[in-house]
Amino acid sequence: MELISENLKLILGKSNDIVFTEIYINGDERITATLLFVDGLIDRNAVNNDILKPLAEESKLSKSKNIKDIIELINHGAVYYHAQKIRNNLDDVINDVLTGNTALIFDKEKTALTFDTRGYEKRSITEPTNESVIKGAKDSFIENLRTNTATVRNKIQTKNLIIRETIIGKQTLTPVAMVYMDGITNIDLVNEVKERLDKIDIEGITSVGFIEEYIIERKYSPFPQVISTERPDKFCANILEGRIGIIIGGYPVSYIIPATLAQFFQAPEDYGQNYINGSFIRILRYVLLFITLLLPAIYIVLVQFNQGMIPSELAISIASTEEGVPFPSFIQVIFMVLAFEVLQEAGIRLPRITGQIVPIVGALIVGDAAVKASMISPIVVIIIAATAVASYTMPNDDVRLALRVWRLLVIILSSILGLIGLSIGIILFLHHLCRIETFGIPYLSPFAGIDREELKDTLIRLPLSWYKKRPPTLKSANKRRQK
Repeated sequence: MELISENLKLILGKSNDIVFTEIYINGDERITATLLFVDGLIDRNAVNNDILKPLAEESKLSKSKNIKDIIELINHGAVYYHAQKIRNNLDDVINDVLTGNTALIFDKEKTALTFDTRGYEKRSITEPTNESVIKGAKDSFIENLRTNTATVRNKIQTKNLIIRETIIGKQTLTPVAMVYMDGITNIDLVNEVKERLDKIDIEGITSVGFIEEYIIERKYSPFPQVISTERPDKFCANILEGRIGIIIGGYPVSYIIPATLAQFFQAPEDYGQNYINGSFIRILRYVLLFITLLLPAIYIVLVQFNQGMIPSELAISIASTEEGVPFPSFIQVIFMVLAFEVLQEAGIRLPRITGQIVPIVGALIVGDAAVKASMISPIVVIIIAATAVASYTMPNDDVRLALRVWRLLVIILSSILGLIGLSIGIILFLHHLCRIETFGIPYLSPFAGIDREELKDTLIRLPLSWYKKRPPTLKSANKRRQK
């Protein structure tokens, strides 16, 4: 179809929010154009003052002999606008208009000028809601892509910061920006990420998980293979390290790739405090990882299969709490684990104020009632409570959810095979992690490769002056971080 206003009306005219307005250039009825925009997506003041006003009053336009000259004048500043494009393709005009641009269509020349007049309502930058900030920047990403890229530019003010955008989704036309450092990020990694993004061929992006699922390699693993964050400071820190960031228009969450398991146990606050304190917290997180994953299973193995491994006094104490309880230990543990998972899910789905109360009150009421009814022993309630608290120390929600899935698997294996089942669960857990690669990097890196440079920032955090080079696994073009 030709690029004329009538064809555009056939395609877009059924929607009431799409506005077609015929205007006279400089009041001359012989020179007409059609103004096209989506009501609600544009800045009306910009359209009125920077486009319509000069079209009606600019004297240079009245001296033009034909429409081709007028198009040339407009394209070179006859209207007071900084960003316009000449379009000769119908699809290009439609895409521009539906993303908040205003089109000025000249039917006789079958040409349109599109102006970037996006001005829809957007949420102001606030403190992150899902990632707490103790000592750090209080800003967060929002749903507007251009605001997010500007936030990143404000933090990394160098010409080497590259932002490349693409459109994903045939119907949603979602803008996606790939962010990296020229001269630092491995160019092979850049090309690989770009290739995977270009291969995404779906109707639309209605959740950030769509992008994640299409670019990861191990789609059947519960463990996250990209880092999601709403904090620009965390995003920028990883970009400077040589990783690639992905910002998705319409969502306040960005992605960082590639990811390793060690990164999910790091938090920006680790670098905002003394390295000794930061190292202590990191070691504690790894200890709590094994507690939240294995504690219920270890309890089942000791109480039900290997009572001889428990000290006598403790065994007597546990036996006294089990007195009168009709269910074996593994049934009690599974019941409490599932009950706690249900309470957590209920807390997420309910309104925020109510949702914060439900898990606490529900756990107290359910636990207390179950103990008084002799359905659950008090020691099981303590074990599950300790497991839950340990899981909350994980800095990343996706890792916490993956550990919940694996915890249940290990509990089931331990309930059936005892110590052998526990060992099988641990071996399967480590085997699964060893098999995961993210963009060619082992998921257990640097533990898998035992690289001294990367080990400086894993279990412990050494002084910042010790980080002379970037992580070797990233194969950065510029390996040196500081002298």
